[in-house]
Amino acid sequence: MPAPAIWLVALVAAVQAWVLWPLYTPDMTAYLVPWLETIRARGAASAFAEPFSNYMPSYLYLLAAVSPLAQWLDPMSVIKLLSIAGTVALALSFHRLLGALAAPQRAQWAAAIFALPSVAFNALLMGQCDAIYVAACVMAVAMALERRHVAMFAWCGIAVAFKAQAVLVAPLFLALAIRRRMPFHHWLAAPAALLAMMAPALIAGWPPADLATVYFRQAGTFSNEIARNAPNIWSLAGAITPEHAPKLFALALAAALGASAAFVARMQVVRFDKAGLVGMAALAALLTAGLLPRMHERYFLLADILTFAFAISRGTRGAFTLAALVQLGSTAAIIGYLGVGMPMVAIGALCMIAATWILAQPLIAPHANDNRDGSHRIPPPHGLRGTLHFDMM
Repeated sequence: MPAPAIWLVALVAAVQAWVLWPLYTPDMTAYLVPWLETIRARGAASAFAEPFSNYMPSYLYLLAAVSPLAQWLDPMSVIKLLSIAGTVALALSFHRLLGALAAPQRAQWAAAIFALPSVAFNALLMGQCDAIYVAACVMAVAMALERRHVAMFAWCGIAVAFKAQAVLVAPLFLALAIRRRMPFHHWLAAPAALLAMMAPALIAGWPPADLATVYFRQAGTFSNEIARNAPNIWSLAGAITPEHAPKLFALALAAALGASAAFVARMQVVRFDKAGLVGMAALAALLTAGLLPRMHERYFLLADILTFAFAISRGTRGAFTLAALVQLGSTAAIIGYLGVGMPMVAIGALCMIAATWILAQPLIAPHANDNRDGSHRIPPPHGLRGTLHFDMM
């Protein structure tokens, strides 16, 4: 399938910007704007002497770097410009991943990132930094395809330094590390990169204990909900029985850990080409975000991007239908978060569950439809024929 024309991508991105730029979400006024104002009041250098955010400082460094723009622009515009810069980083990393896949028309497809609805909502409306950690995860996947394992782990550490949601794709890297028997000292590149990202804040005086517990404190937020507008099975459970759903936390955690363990185990016996590995990266993100408790609507952005890369590398109509299904699921959940409510979140959940099932087929039935040449092709579910076709090497 040919890439969309640059002019069409630019037109869609411009319309999205025109519609979404004046809007904002409660998170911006409750968190992001006060953080920017704190940096401006204290000064970019001294602001990190003590904690002032429930984020890791990596994002705050970037916020400090763009804080001088607040002399000419309103705070929300400054924050959204930083989010757009993050989208640029995501597009560049996506181009790098497509290069590792030897995909055609890489520049045009990378530009198409700006037109994806879930990406536009994240940057232009919410002003979030999810594109940054997703960009690092995409780079880690590219390094995995090229077997540059130290760089792979380093990018994993950088991703975690921005958002804990980077661990959603961790089952893929764990599976590859075990299968490829990567030396343990290669694994140390991840914590080394994470510590390097924390070093400026530590030197400035930020307490180490606070940095070490940021993500644990985040996990305790919204503890009375099993899911928060996430397009997954637990949002459906919350809609059906809201009073009992929070009690399913232990079951949700066990399901996510069990599915991740099964994923890692099956990856030891089923081998994929490069495009297939990207599909498995998308599956890992869908499985974890789909089964972990307390997920949010925007935690599927990584799955959106990886499924899109998988579709481009396969180039079939069925693969693009699968990517559209994931994009629809993510976008529907975001629209539900914006006020439409549970019906849209439920639509998103059904889309994500269907996409997860489709992508999981090579692990569920790896020896189906053997070919005479010794490779194995997995027939996709009815209606998406031609989507998977993962070759075993």
